[in-house]
Amino acid sequence: MRVAGTKEKAVLFTYDIHPRYGEKVIAVKLQGLDPNRRYLVNEINLMPGVTSSLKENGKTYTGDYLMKVGIDALTTRDMSSRVIELTAQ
Repeated sequence: MRVAGTKEKAVLFTYDIHPRYGEKVIAVKLQGLDPNRRYLVNEINLMPGVTSSLKENGKTYTGDYLMKVGIDALTTRDMSSRVIELTAQ
């Protein structure tokens, strides 16, 4: 994860190389955000015509929530990745 110095934008990279069968997927707690700001979550590495399966995609959350609770950024699919952009609102 990278966060801009101004905390206006951040990007989270996730990679699922070979998740275990039946593995419980836990939320990824983000770091370095401004707890008092609200951030729009968008998955940005989608192929044309494909919609995101990320349940938080297109929604806005406080930095505090994203750092304490997190988002379900990981999957159970082999060789998959996500690039998630967070933009302060």
